[in-house]
Amino acid sequence: MAKRGVAGAAAAGEPIPLSRFGALVAQLESVVASARQKPPDALLCFDLLSELSSALDEAPKETIQLWQRKCEDALQSLLVFGACRPVRRLASSAMGRIIQKGDAISVYARASTLQGWLVDGKRADPMACAGAAQCLGEIYRLFGRKITAGLIETSNIVAKLMKYHEDFVRQDALLLLENALEGSGGGGSGAAYLEAFRIIMRGGISDKAYIVRVAAARCLKAFANIGGPGLGMAELDTSMSCCVKGLEDNVSAVRDSFAEALGAILALAVNPDAQVTKGGKKQNVSAKKFDDGLQKHLILPFLKANGANAKKLRIGLSLSWVFFLQMIHMKYGTLDSELQNYAVQVMDILQGNGSPDPHALACVLYILRVGFADQMTEPTQREFLVFLGRKLESSNYTAPTRVATLRILSYLLRSLGQVPSEFKDVLDNTVVAALSHSSANVRVEAALTLRALAEVDPTCVGGLVSYGITTLHALRETLSFDKGKNLNHELDSLHGQATVLASLVAISPKLLLGYPARLPKSVLELSKKMLNGFSRNPVAATAEREAGWLLLASLLASMPKEELEDQVFDVLLLWASPFTGNPESYLSQIQDWTSELRVLSVAIEALTAFIRSFVSPIITTANGGILLNPVLAYLGGALSLISSLSTKQLPHLKSALNLFTTRTLMAYQSLSNPMVYKSEHEQLLQLCSSPFSDPSGSEESSCLKFVLDKRDASLGPWIPGRDSFEDELRAFDGGVDGFLPCVWDDEISNFPQPESVSKMLVNQMLLCYGSIFACQDNTVKIRLLNNLDQCLKAGRKYSWYMLLVSNACVALLSGLKELLTLRGAQSLPTDIFSMVQSIFKGILLLSEISVAQRRAACEGLGLLARTGNDIFTARMARSLLGELITPVDLSYTASVALSLGCIHRTAGGMALSTLVTPTVSSLSHLSKSSNCNLQLWSLHALLLTIEAAGLSYVSQVQGTLFLAMEILLLEENGYVDFRQEIGHLINAVVAVLGPELAPGSIFFSRCKSVIAEISSSNETATLLESVRFAQQLVLFAPQAVPVHSHVQSLVPTLYSRQPSHRYLAVSTLRHLIDRDPAAMINENIEENLFSMLDGETDSEIATLVRATIIRLLYTSCPLHPSRWLAILRNMVLAASVTRNTSEGLSSSGHDSVYSTDENDAHYGADEDNMISGPKQEQAHSSAPIVSQFSRRNKHLRYRTRVFAAECVSHVPIAVGTEPAHFDLLLARSAIAKGTYFSNDWLVLKLQDLVSLSYQISTGQFEGMQPIGVQLLCLIMDKFGMAVDPEFPGHILLEQFQAQFVSAIKMAISTASGPLLLEAGLELATKVKGYDKQRHWWG
Repeated sequence: MAKRGVAGAAAAGEPIPLSRFGALVAQLESVVASARQKPPDALLCFDLLSELSSALDEAPKETIQLWQRKCEDALQSLLVFGACRPVRRLASSAMGRIIQKGDAISVYARASTLQGWLVDGKRADPMACAGAAQCLGEIYRLFGRKITAGLIETSNIVAKLMKYHEDFVRQDALLLLENALEGSGGGGSGAAYLEAFRIIMRGGISDKAYIVRVAAARCLKAFANIGGPGLGMAELDTSMSCCVKGLEDNVSAVRDSFAEALGAILALAVNPDAQVTKGGKKQNVSAKKFDDGLQKHLILPFLKANGANAKKLRIGLSLSWVFFLQMIHMKYGTLDSELQNYAVQVMDILQGNGSPDPHALACVLYILRVGFADQMTEPTQREFLVFLGRKLESSNYTAPTRVATLRILSYLLRSLGQVPSEFKDVLDNTVVAALSHSSANVRVEAALTLRALAEVDPTCVGGLVSYGITTLHALRETLSFDKGKNLNHELDSLHGQATVLASLVAISPKLLLGYPARLPKSVLELSKKMLNGFSRNPVAATAEREAGWLLLASLLASMPKEELEDQVFDVLLLWASPFTGNPESYLSQIQDWTSELRVLSVAIEALTAFIRSFVSPIITTANGGILLNPVLAYLGGALSLISSLSTKQLPHLKSALNLFTTRTLMAYQSLSNPMVYKSEHEQLLQLCSSPFSDPSGSEESSCLKFVLDKRDASLGPWIPGRDSFEDELRAFDGGVDGFLPCVWDDEISNFPQPESVSKMLVNQMLLCYGSIFACQDNTVKIRLLNNLDQCLKAGRKYSWYMLLVSNACVALLSGLKELLTLRGAQSLPTDIFSMVQSIFKGILLLSEISVAQRRAACEGLGLLARTGNDIFTARMARSLLGELITPVDLSYTASVALSLGCIHRTAGGMALSTLVTPTVSSLSHLSKSSNCNLQLWSLHALLLTIEAAGLSYVSQVQGTLFLAMEILLLEENGYVDFRQEIGHLINAVVAVLGPELAPGSIFFSRCKSVIAEISSSNETATLLESVRFAQQLVLFAPQAVPVHSHVQSLVPTLYSRQPSHRYLAVSTLRHLIDRDPAAMINENIEENLFSMLDGETDSEIATLVRATIIRLLYTSCPLHPSRWLAILRNMVLAASVTRNTSEGLSSSGHDSVYSTDENDAHYGADEDNMISGPKQEQAHSSAPIVSQFSRRNKHLRYRTRVFAAECVSHVPIAVGTEPAHFDLLLARSAIAKGTYFSNDWLVLKLQDLVSLSYQISTGQFEGMQPIGVQLLCLIMDKFGMAVDPEFPGHILLEQFQAQFVSAIKMAISTASGPLLLEAGLELATKVKGYDKQRHWWG
């Protein structure tokens, strides 16, 4: 009755009761009414609509219905008057939500009104057209299935809008089309879909603006998501061909969008039953016809890729493979066990390539890992492991295919954490057999696979080591006399066995079981014999020496130096023969110089390992000098060999000599102080100057990607993407003659042979040049700078000039960084500073330099300011500020702006405190420029200034916030890089304001609104800033947002498809636990963290998640031990893991592919999925979107169970030292008195704890059994003296003696492994000790 009365009053024209929502609608009506005379202020509208959006969340349905019509009319009027992009988005979003939360019947009238306005308007204001289109698109997104009758009209509207000159109008037109397609879900007129397809193909995919091409690609993907209604085989094939062409676009965002579209269309093509035609009928098309699409559109273009765009095309096709595989699995329900059928086709790409191609190999590895291995459940990964192992038995497998297979086998073994018995059955005929393969790449990968095997199953190390040593001895005997046809095979076996033994030596000290006491000396003796032995066959002798150096290098790099200290001088003598004496005399005795240089390269690698283990740690002590002198003598001998061979200029030696030179320079670099080899500086400078003395014969250094500051990466060219693995693939060049993976390194490159030897040589030369430059006296520095300056000036007219600029930047940056390390820069004369400044500014004046070179020069000026004194720094900053006043060249001005930012970052402080205000003023002015590049770089420079100024920037905060708002409101194209920089600025402002950021303040509201706006594009970079905003609030303004709100926003982000988002979300939760542990205890996120951990594929994130769980365990366990025991019991014993599905989090389930608008309200929302689908709200769908996908009954992985068992072992310690946790009498007394906040005592759950420990110790997983037995030992320590109040004179643990005795019997059986046996004996000892003391075991 009340509702009817209010509604009746409204209908009769009586005053409507005013609420917060109503007041905001009234304000909006006032703004719209005044807009007829004067355009409304954009900032006012933005603030008003942001508040209206917040009020919509709180207002009840009845209130919304009262004001619905007025609000809808006001929003539409605001849009058709013409509004800026953020206001258009907020108004469109508000329109959709009002209809959704109010009376949904108005959707028909509103959609019709908007369509009518767009049809009737003749060349209307572009902003007005874009606003109406965006609003109509939002209505389609939410209610598309209800208004499918208007699709044909909407297609005509899109065709009309595509004729506008403004890029953002055409972009919004295609976004309207995308929303209409996905919202309709495949219903409606077939003619409308066909017309929509023609619009996309006719102009969208070839538009001059890249943002429009991106929107067109997303429309094609939307077509695939809804089943391709109205499209036949010809249209699908045409669209896929266009997508392949789009993979060669110059803009990365366009290529990525077409890669997703291609994967989605192919997934639809191989599932013809999912396709719909007019009337919703299914198409009956031969599946084989579409299977041919994989060959035509994914495999053949990959094989035929060549020229300048070959790398882009291959990477795009690799991403398409991954999207395709994820789509067929997650959307179309293909079982993960069936995915391996496609793996054969992927690996066949390498089969068709006769010559080794590291880049093709890297792409295939990416597909196999992300598309196959990471999508599989643990049982399927086991099957895939065996499947790939058996594939290695094939004799027609090429070397690259074997390398890819072995690398994925290593990944799968580490992912599983155990070795399936079925894989052990095929091990000898596959992985072990690969150690004798003719390709060194295959042999090294086989050794790395066996190393991974040893990591997950340490018990096999002893047998493998023994087998390796015995085999090497046997091969040495055989090779001494063998000259027959088996010689090459046995030489390959020798290298393979030495490599695997080196890898096992490297991993042994890190294993739980340790290493056999005789291992170091056995391997050292074997190495000595191979180095000093004599073979009648010179080829065999060379191979033996190489294997000997390989073993020695691994031993020196991996074993504790105490193992070899008594033989250190004997080891040092091993390098005496090749590296002392007359080089000419030594070389005259060598028949095969190429092979000898390869051996000497490994010898220098072993010497580098010796330096790092024995020399660098004690280089300043007397003993360091004793060891250093012979090392320097050997390195000097190596330099003499290089000099002697270089003068001979033998072409066939070039590659081998480059390898040897590179290794030698790396050895010098391993000496921490360049001054210790000062006598070789002149010779080294002569050698390392060749990139400048002979630039035409050198390559361009790749060091800039590593030398440049990662904090400026958003400026390009290496912009971080979804995850580091994908970024590594994008940056990968590959070199056929590149270094093979080093089997004793802790971190192995994800892709083999990342760079050619010639490029690595240039890198080492430039780094060495820089470090030696920093050590020279001022006269030499000036001479070197003069030479470099003259070289740059003389090379302007040559084609290799840009190469020279890159190399000069690397050398100077490394030199400046070394100067700062040596702390000798303050005494430098101004001439040197002026020369370096002149070189960098000369580079910046060049119009044709790349982004990386421009960044390098700017960063170099920043480092130069740091090396000088305060007077020089201030003078330099003022000079650059003066250049900003009268800008001439916009690119140079942008460079000067970034240089200023770099100066503040590196040298900011008291010296520049007076320059903060003028710097901010100049940079803020440039940030409003119409030139995109200048605007972006000025914004980034402003960010660097803010971060350096700290609290002294407080007075500038208000101006900066208004600047960010102004830029956001004026930018019409929604460029991601601008929005990311604005997010950076807002997060920097939060850090500066800190505690002053009050929840109700205008500053906080504005910051929150800006972050919500930039995140609305759902791009990886902007969503990352959204999650970082939450982290900044936790760290600097904890009072601004309650802990519960943070958790609500962060938990969905734990399941983001972007590793960077997941990492930031977990680290923020960790900060919350540390900052407010009491509040976090009640959030119950333990199961969410375990669920995330179980599916995590990034090792760094997994480590952080484990640390966060342990921290939470120690925080909450003293109050809630029973809760932890229940959770951990489920983790260890249960079949599957569930997630916290409390209100507000349920929409972001782990298995869901889509996200919903509720998530957008939180900072951590993530819709930038590799697989996306219709964006309708679940409220209007006939079934939840997630139900369209097959949910996996996901069993916990072995590694997660092991970690959960380890967590159980922490519980008795994590509860703390409160006596009531370990004494039943005290616990009962505390409960009776009610003196404690929590009466959850561990002793009350002793039976559960013992039972769980016993189940772990006797369970099916051998790796978990020692944990269970050790936990029983801990229980004995904690509860061994606790009396049983029910039976005076008896101990609580007596009732569990059957479990203890059974666990001991199982642990000390003859079949037990070493770790289990050790734990069992410890438990038996404790039981026996207690029995003697108390006689409580009967």
